[in-house]
Parts: sequence; structure tokens; C-alpha cells
Amino acid sequence: MIHTRPEMLQARPEMIHNHQTAPTQFVEANGIRFAYRHFGKPDGVPLVFNQHFTGTMDHWDPAVTDGLAKAREVILFNNAGVSSSSGEVPTSCEQMATNAVSFIEALGLPKVDVLGFSIGGFVAQEITRQAPDLVRRLVLVGTGPRSGRAPRRARLRAASSSSGSGCVARTAIPRLTRKSRRLRSRPSANGARRGRSRSNI
Repeated sequence: MIHTRPEMLQARPEMIHNHQTAPTQFVEANGIRFAYRHFGKPDGVPLVFNQHFTGTMDHWDPAVTDGLAKAREVILFNNAGVSSSSGEVPTSCEQMATNAVSFIEALGLPKVDVLGFSIGGFVAQEITRQAPDLVRRLVLVGTGPRSGRAPRRARLRAASSSSGSGCVARTAIPRLTRKSRRLRSRPSANGARRGRSRSNI
């Protein structure tokens, strides 16, 4: 089922589907055929999910999506070039966000909440920057801000991957301060020394 006109989505009947049963639908925008699914309570502002690096809309946990769908509409989609969506995967978060904005606008939605997980959080932040009037609330999960120069490990990892996304190379993970390093290395109450956490992009 391909939606090519925003007005086709203006009537929003009560949804009966959940994460497992929602059918895959398609909408076209800027020459890209986006695959998406939507389910949950249709009243109010929909929540649009942005997935992690190499992930598709099939990788979301139903316990999370169905839990949120009890009170609101949930929209999962594959951005350009990912899985069942057409087009090419962009090399920057900016272009990924531009494509995501085109997708949302093609659905005829005047206002959305945006959730981004990991690299999807970088894209979600850029969506908010590009279309502030479109986004009501921004939800960031397991991600970080873009700023300054990336740590050496992240730069080496990005340089060693010719197919990596520009989001990784151009987005920095804030360095630990001296104080936070001392706190992380301080023994806990049971005498065990806390290990250093690792960031997962």
C-alpha cells in the first residue's frame, strides 16, 4: 500500500494492530519510497522512532514499542537506503535527518515527538534543528551530543571503516573529566573497583 497524498492519512481510525501485527506500508517523498509501520492509540501527537546504526524497524523491542503504543501512536520506519526503503544511505547525519523530515511531512503530520536511539539520536537532534516547528518533544536514548573533536578511539574506528556513516566520524563523545575519572576508579562499598563504561555508537 503506497500513500502518495498527505490527505489520505487525515482520517485516523482506531488502530487494532501492535508491533507484531502492524502491516508494512510505504510513502514516497523526494524520490524515496519509505517503508514504515504505525500502530497504537491514534489520538494526540505520534512518536517517530529513529533506529541505531545498521538497524531496521524490525530491531525495535516490542516490549518498548507496544508499551508506548498503549497511550499514543507509534511510527517505525526505515530511512533512505535501509532494508525495504529505496534510495541510498547518506554519508552524514544532516542528510539522514533531511530524509526523515521528508518522510514525516509526506505522512501529513503537523507535529510529532521524535525518539532517537544511539546513532538515531544524532539524527533526531538534527531533525529538531532542521524542522523545529515540526518537533514537539525530543527523546534521546543511549546517545550523545555532537560537539568538538571526537576521541582518538572513535576517529580510528571511523577511519578504519570505509562504509561507516559520517555520523560516527563527525559526532564526538565527550571526554571524561579528571574528577569523573577519579570517581569511576574509586572502590565501591563492597571493595570492588568500578570498571570503565564503554560507549556504544
